[in-house]
Amino acid sequence: MKPLIKKFFSLFNKNKNQRRAQSLVEFAISLPVLIMLFTGMVEYGFMLNTYLSLQDAARTAARRYSTVNPFNADNTINPAFFQDAAAYVIDQLAPSDDPESRQIILLPDRDNILISLIGVEVDESTDPDTIVGIQRFSDGLYYKEFGATDPPSNFSDENIEAFVTANGQEPADAGLLIIELYYGYEGTLHMPWTEPFFSPGNPTMLYISVVMPTIYAKPFDQG
Repeated sequence: MKPLIKKFFSLFNKNKNQRRAQSLVEFAISLPVLIMLFTGMVEYGFMLNTYLSLQDAARTAARRYSTVNPFNADNTINPAFFQDAAAYVIDQLAPSDDPESRQIILLPDRDNILISLIGVEVDESTDPDTIVGIQRFSDGLYYKEFGATDPPSNFSDENIEAFVTANGQEPADAGLLIIELYYGYEGTLHMPWTEPFFSPGNPTMLYISVVMPTIYAKPFDQG
């Protein structure tokens, strides 16, 4: 009787071992997929952190230089205003006396800082008020830190008009300081399966734009 009972329970133990082996095989098959998903999430986290750092740098620079007079005593534009604002963005990314120790480095052949100083003039005698002029005070359309042909500014005259009349609001005389930042994210982990999305040869371009009012570029009605 006992041998029969042992044989009976051995059948269950055999099935248990088979199930355990099957689970190990399934785990071994799914492990690479889990690793790929996990590292992808970590890489995305690094990219999001970089994006937030870029955003903070652009916002800080826009707040700072919206309070700085961009004009010389003779009312001519001061080129140093744009250069200093761009340099301030770079310093905010990773303040350091050693450029090699910066965590976020802008590459002149790929990245750029675009700065626009704009005055929006509005005719308030019409109903509704209408925009009669958009003046750009920077050299050409905008200032580029690295002077590359690309990328262009996303703030054309049409986009400026759409911005100041968003949600159906009537435009008003305004001075605007706009800082745009392009940065190619090359990745941090550099795993083979993330290289098609984040790599030095195939970076993901991050774009930041900040618009800040400034009284210095605001047109004032005469009389």
